[in-house]
Amino acid sequence: MKKTLAAFFLALTLLTGGAAAFSDVDEGLYYAAPIAWAVEQGITTGTTEDTFSPDALCTQGQILTFLWRAAGAPAAEASPAAGSLNPDFQKAISWALEAGILDDGGGFDPSAFCSRGAAMGFLWRYAGTPAASAPNAFTDVDPNADYAQAAAWAVETGITSGTSETTFSPGEICTRGQIATFLYRCLNEAVPGEKVYFPEDPDPEIPDPEPEEIRPLRTYAGTGEARSLGLDGSEFTSEGVYEAEVTVDVYSPLEAVFTINVPFPLYQACSYLVRFDNPQTSKNSYIFIFHRWDEAFADMIPWEGSHNTLRFVDTSGQEGFLSVQQDYSGDDRIGGSLVRRVTFSPGSYFTFDMLNDYTVGCMVTTYV
Repeated sequence: MKKTLAAFFLALTLLTGGAAAFSDVDEGLYYAAPIAWAVEQGITTGTTEDTFSPDALCTQGQILTFLWRAAGAPAAEASPAAGSLNPDFQKAISWALEAGILDDGGGFDPSAFCSRGAAMGFLWRYAGTPAASAPNAFTDVDPNADYAQAAAWAVETGITSGTSETTFSPGEICTRGQIATFLYRCLNEAVPGEKVYFPEDPDPEIPDPEPEEIRPLRTYAGTGEARSLGLDGSEFTSEGVYEAEVTVDVYSPLEAVFTINVPFPLYQACSYLVRFDNPQTSKNSYIFIFHRWDEAFADMIPWEGSHNTLRFVDTSGQEGFLSVQQDYSGDDRIGGSLVRRVTFSPGSYFTFDMLNDYTVGCMVTTYV
């Protein structure tokens, strides 16, 4: 009875608060209650005081850290040779090795993004490798794959489902919102009670986790030229050439944030080009062209279609599947900072890993 009442009041708390504290978590979406629960239990935090970043990609180190905290942050003696790590990652990996959740800490990369197959494998081993009543019937899950039994168990217990009637998409990368949802379903429904850590009084020896800052794997920086339309009669005239700066923060092989800074407002230009050049050959470059139309030059530059577009150019002539999208929510129109998050779909032939040893530059112009 006591556990039933505690669960009721916890659910009431989650439904009336928690997720509402994050400006980027819509309470109507599937991950709202799981995120509120995970924060309430100290399993995870926001990426800032008021954001959770539910659509950001989740690493394997992060999901193991979430599981470790859910287990009560136990100490472990194993010491994987994982180099310089976040202390919580180090403790979580050590615990995961001893608990049999992680097979080989020596070859484990905590910064690698967590796929659906890997996530189900971690949860399945955390649950004690229970057997599913029937093998999975997904066409993209090899029966001999190390995650095959985990996928069948996860679907049977309702932790996740297939991405279609016939596919599971084991290689698809998970977001923070998805991982919180998987954990919520697993720890509340699929795992025996003794494995779930729900302290009635928080242990004072376990410190509150710090916000999990998502840091780029690497950063490219360069400069270039910028030309202004001279619309406001300021010192930035249409004849002048000014310096532009570009920074590209790479967060995964498929995701990066482009920041282009110019010394005038964004309504003074409409084309922003970022060029990655191979210093070994001029025939191999990758070019990102962002077009931004502004109402300030409506009478000067005709425009049709989207007001913010992205074009990707590969001068090497490679061919293959390519799907790319951009998010342009971070612009500073007056301050002259254009920010674009660029994401390639899994399976695209281009990845940001292909830019190793490339140099970056930019050009901002007043024409399309």
